[in-house]
Amino acid sequence: MSETLESKEQLLEQFSEWIRYLEKLEYFREDVWNEEISEGKWSLRELVSHMMLWDKYFFETAIEMIYKEETFTLEHQDFDEFNDTAMEYGKKTGIKKLKEETIYYREQIIQYIRKLPEESYMASYGDGEPFHLPQYLKDFIWHDQHHMNQLNDFIKRHLQ
Repeated sequence: MSETLESKEQLLEQFSEWIRYLEKLEYFREDVWNEEISEGKWSLRELVSHMMLWDKYFFETAIEMIYKEETFTLEHQDFDEFNDTAMEYGKKTGIKKLKEETIYYREQIIQYIRKLPEESYMASYGDGEPFHLPQYLKDFIWHDQHHMNQLNDFIKRHLQ
């Protein structure tokens, strides 16, 4: 493997940062969780729900299927529709449950990918646009970083 490529463990370590980041949100009251992270943006609880439901979707339709060597069921999603569903789920779900589900699905993805043999990890899955686990991890590490960067100012405002 080329030294410029990140190893599975390096990617999984970066992918696990979201779990540690959630700990920063541990002490916020419910009213803070209901606040927009910035004007015109999602509330904290909606954003966490968005992250959790993408993890749940990819775990159930791709990662778990690959691990169990079952039929791969991942399909392209309408992002706006998916995100609207995530917002609604976030609004009606308790914060404790939301955090528990977020950690659960992220940990499941990490554990299942970690256990995969190298050939399964590096393989291409699905019809049409192929699904590659290393690229999935890189894409969602970017996605995580994007949302954590959005949250940084929000957190600073509330920790002062």
